[in-house]
Amino acid sequence: NAVIGLHQLKQLPTFQARRSTLARMYFDAIRTEIKSAGLGNLNLELPVENFSDSNWHMFQVVLPLEQLNVDRAQVMTELKDLGIGTGVHYPIITGFTLYQKLGYQVDATPNAQRIGRSILTLPLFPGMADEDIGRIASALVGILKKHCKN
Repeated sequence: NAVIGLHQLKQLPTFQARRSTLARMYFDAIRTEIKSAGLGNLNLELPVENFSDSNWHMFQVVLPLEQLNVDRAQVMTELKDLGIGTGVHYPIITGFTLYQKLGYQVDATPNAQRIGRSILTLPLFPGMADEDIGRIASALVGILKKHCKN
């Protein structure tokens, strides 16, 4: 494992540069898809656009569940049906039994609660093709448009 890790470390600057490029492409592609879909009022939250301090190990969006007639699980299922794997990072900490036993309450953290049920991690890895970003952005926005209450 150490040999593999040392080899990977040598590639870290290249990997980080590629991730940064892909993140920029996500911002552009998602914004373009939202505009072309006529969803200017869609409250899809993108990550902080920070290209000097972030290593872009993940690209997460916060779904506008209040504008949709489906939950995150349904969006994830529809993306999966299109061959797009997604993830959830990270669940709300006050939802864990340990923290509840320590006296923390989910209701005491409404912002974390909203984000915890709405956050979606999109694919982002150095080996992605540029075309993958456009396909993912198009699929995501298409699904959101299909399920938009407006």
